[in-house]
Amino acid sequence: MKQYRFIKNSTQTALRFYIFLGVIASSFAQESGFTDNILIEIDPETVLNEISDDFIGFGYETSAVANKGLFNIENKHLVQLYKTLSKSGLVRIGGIIGDWTKYEAEEIPVGKSQKEYTIINKDVLNDLGAFLKETGWKVMWTINLGTGSKEEAVESALAVIEAMGEQLHSFEIGNEVSLLERFKDYEDYHKTYVEYKTAIREVLPNAKFSGADIAFSGNIQWNINFVEDESQDMSEVINHYYRGGSGWSGATIETLLSHYPKWNKKLSILKRLNEKHGVPFRMNEVGSFSGGGKAGVSDSFAASLWCLNLMFQVASSGGVGVNIQTDVNQLGFQSHYSAIYRNEDNTLSERPSYYGMLAFSLAGKGELLKLSTSVHELNLTAYATKNDEEEIWLTIINKDFVTNANIKIPLPPGYNKAEVFRLEAPSIESLDNVTLAGAKVDEDGAWETDVIEKLNIYNKTTDCNIRSGSAALIRLRKQVFN
Repeated sequence: MKQYRFIKNSTQTALRFYIFLGVIASSFAQESGFTDNILIEIDPETVLNEISDDFIGFGYETSAVANKGLFNIENKHLVQLYKTLSKSGLVRIGGIIGDWTKYEAEEIPVGKSQKEYTIINKDVLNDLGAFLKETGWKVMWTINLGTGSKEEAVESALAVIEAMGEQLHSFEIGNEVSLLERFKDYEDYHKTYVEYKTAIREVLPNAKFSGADIAFSGNIQWNINFVEDESQDMSEVINHYYRGGSGWSGATIETLLSHYPKWNKKLSILKRLNEKHGVPFRMNEVGSFSGGGKAGVSDSFAASLWCLNLMFQVASSGGVGVNIQTDVNQLGFQSHYSAIYRNEDNTLSERPSYYGMLAFSLAGKGELLKLSTSVHELNLTAYATKNDEEEIWLTIINKDFVTNANIKIPLPPGYNKAEVFRLEAPSIESLDNVTLAGAKVDEDGAWETDVIEKLNIYNKTTDCNIRSGSAALIRLRKQVFN
């Protein structure tokens, strides 16, 4: 008979347990086919946060916009890939190249790597605006602060608003501003920021701004100071996240999926800023390992699990969005962590991280609910949501390399139907053959499945086995019997 030890925590959206099995224990588990038994209870009446409609997002270097064929309504594949994820997502355009970009209305657009100027013209901006209108997404646009002038900032802001119209979410002035060489300290930066913002507001009185754009390795105090100064005149606090650099010896799947205290601390600081000042925060540039990612890691199925978990972590901390960095990077090549990979012939393919975003698009809607889980030793996380249709989605991500999880779920009152959508691949290292509910994204960029795995219910409880290195989205519904 299965034994469950049960604890409750009233302050967390989802309890996270990151105690890895040691080498000996892992070897034993692999040989014995060990399964950890876990009890999860959902409290549908306790809402801890609400997930914003435009939570899902992509991030691009500005040089991607200079590619005239990419953001274009004729690029039906990309249009559908966006629509498959969300009807109202957010694109962030900027990155390091944002501070090396010039707007020249009639010049030929050209994308360059860092420390060379990328040229954006009127045509590509119009193409992006039409693309956004077609998909329903909005854009956060980076104004060149690193190498530009106040006058150039006004000119580019006017061009962007003319092309984007209502699809413009906000401007950010400068990328990773605490690392820009032109500023000696925060006060120096903020003075310049105000000068740029004031100049733009003189011609665009209703312009909205987000900031201060800070690198994960940058000084978080700049975010704190910025919110203290600008909380009455800003849309979102923005910050970046990378687990490390791609050239680091620790850029491995094991590192990517392990607990990272610095990341949790960053989320706690941003959450407190939100609670104190009422300014939402967004992780507007996110990738596994900076510098384009690590081949065999950033493009593996592990990145799908990492991406899904990270998005729920941000939502659980009160964040309003995550922009997964994709396409060409500041070094001029297609990043390994790209969720949508652009091939040499400009065709597109979905990398594993896209499936993590896709899974979140199903389960990451509506209200985040309180849940409780039994003690366990797996690298496993769980999150519960309730959408407008009153469906409850329980997302369970088993990042353990060898141990399966058998989940026991007492159904909340009134719920009597359970189904599971599995996020899987042949192995955690797989570079392809990722599926969600047994289906792949098709060649047009759409996804749907007609294979629904039903779970048995007995004594108002259901069980679900989740193998190591996979995730499961369990949908609970109310079924009316006549």
